[in-house]
Amino acid sequence: MAVAHSPSKSVVSHLSDYDYVRFLTRSRVAWEYLRRNPEFRRDWRISAPGRPPAIHLTDGTVLLRARRCFLRAEAWGLCTFRQSQ
Repeated sequence: MAVAHSPSKSVVSHLSDYDYVRFLTRSRVAWEYLRRNPEFRRDWRISAPGRPPAIHLTDGTVLLRARRCFLRAEAWGLCTFRQSQ
């Protein structure tokens, strides 16, 4: 006979820390996942992209041009890594 375990009170009280996720867009949820993923963080640290030069267009758009290819970022479906917040 299997014994059911209920979550401890400390685990349940910390679930409210994640209530904000319900209000995030899909891209923000994806970023929240990526920035906590240990393999992604390792690849980001190894690549250390620095700050790419900004190109300001006349319509106010800002383009960031990477100085080189970031193969580790491309493995995650990204062009380059961004600075973590």
